Amino acid sequence: MRDLRSLETVIWVTRLGGFRAAAAKLNTTQSAISARIGQLEQELGIRIFQRGQRVTLTAEGTALLRYAEQMVDLREEMLRAIADPAAMRGLLRIGLSETLAHTLLPRLVERIGVALPGIVLDMQVDITPSLRNSLAAGHIDVAMLAGTVADPRVVNQPLCSYPLGWLASPALGLPDRPVRLAELTRWPVLSFSHDTEISAALRRSFAAAGVPGVRLWGSTSIATMAELAQAGVCISVMQVVAAEREIAAGTLRLVEVEDIALPPVDFHVSYLRKPDSHLSAIVAGLARDLAGAAD
Repeated sequence: MRDLRSLETVIWVTRLGGFRAAAAKLNTTQSAISARIGQLEQELGIRIFQRGQRVTLTAEGTALLRYAEQMVDLREEMLRAIADPAAMRGLLRIGLSETLAHTLLPRLVERIGVALPGIVLDMQVDITPSLRNSLAAGHIDVAMLAGTVADPRVVNQPLCSYPLGWLASPALGLPDRPVRLAELTRWPVLSFSHDTEISAALRRSFAAAGVPGVRLWGSTSIATMAELAQAGVCISVMQVVAAEREIAAGTLRLVEVEDIALPPVDFHVSYLRKPDSHLSAIVAGLARDLAGAAD
């Protein structure tokens, strides 16, 4: 075994479920992947995969995979310790929640440009459920999202936390005093789309409050939440930090609702633990430094 390339090939064939998918990932041909696996099987005197519609590991292959992952992880640890980030090249695909696109992303892009000048960025703004799926499928390299990704292959690290607030147009004429939820039922409450954890938490809170007539609407865009609230057609529940300009300009105001406690939204940076995750780990560290995340 002259290098780790064959071991990386075993890892990718296993994770992607076939030689063709591994070849596309490693930018080579299916025959080259077969040759690497065949050579490794010959060197070790074992059969690593059972070929079929979807290749599967043999018992010996399963044992090999465990050691292969350890060896590749050790190499990644070494690179993080000694490699010069300024010399790194390649494409990094970042997916993030819209709140972070407004707050953290501009500073992060600037920091990446200084620390990793050879890296090309591809950025995707989406809701957390979609980001989880994209990361697990390998469509993005780093995800910055609300909550974590429940996948044993994923590294989840705390990033930052933002409070939610009730935001309304001053034109609605709501009193300056704290109000109760029942006083807001004239208007829809607009928050995050219904397949998010935040929306589920709000529905539970509204149900526990026992106030009839509350209409919870959903949106994938915090810009839309702010715009519709400014227009006076709804009251939006969103991260206060994402509406600081509107609050300062007087087009939105914070409303205190005394009988509903809104949870903060905890964001994490997540990436797959894989043979080429060295760059993702560096960018995750940059993001955490900028966000002031504590270990």
